[in-house]
Amino acid sequence: MKVTLEINDNKAAAFINFIKSLDFVHIHSEEDYKEPTKQEIIESIRQGMKEVQLHQEGKIKLQSARDFLNEL
Repeated sequence: MKVTLEINDNKAAAFINFIKSLDFVHIHSEEDYKEPTKQEIIESIRQGMKEVQLHQEGKIKLQSARDFLNEL
C-alpha cells in the first residue's frame, strides 16, 4: 500500500526519524519520482495498442475493467 502524507515542517524531522525505525516502511521522496520521457510515453501507448490488436485477433485475453478495479 502506498500512502502520501503532508506533515508540518516543524514536525517532519521527528516523524521521519520515527518511521525510519520501522522495518516495514520504505520512504520515497518526491525527488525519487522520474517523469517519463516523451519516447517512453509513446512506447507505452504503442504497446497498449499492440495488446488491443492481439486481443481483437483472439491471440490474448485482456483483463476486464471490473477485475482491474477489484485488484485495487
